[in-house]
Amino acid sequence: EAVMDIFPVRCQVEWTTLESGCIEVTLDKNLTKIEAKVARILGAPTFVRRPMDKMNSALWVLMDGTRNVRTIVEEMDAKFDEAISPVSERVNNSIAQFVELGLVSLTRMKGDFDWDIGSSAV
Repeated sequence: EAVMDIFPVRCQVEWTTLESGCIEVTLDKNLTKIEAKVARILGAPTFVRRPMDKMNSALWVLMDGTRNVRTIVEEMDAKFDEAISPVSERVNNSIAQFVELGLVSLTRMKGDFDWDIGSSAV
């Protein structure tokens, strides 16, 4: 199955590990010029922090460009067992959502990216 041989890689987004062990990403709000101006005047943030649940946090850390989807599915299955059943479907759906949000890129070769993916240092 071709999908299993793809390597998901975190995009260059700001992220951090919370005390809970969960991951939180910081996203730009992609404001229009007018919205950005209003946000500046009001002192509103131009970014949003998105915390992830435990499973997506674990998945996030695994998507470092060194593991293909097959390996990630195996590691997630070993870590979460029944809680993540059906594992292949859930992992693939989560990866697809990350890609849709522009947080993850897919590559056909291990380590085939040239940007900083951040580290999981707490």
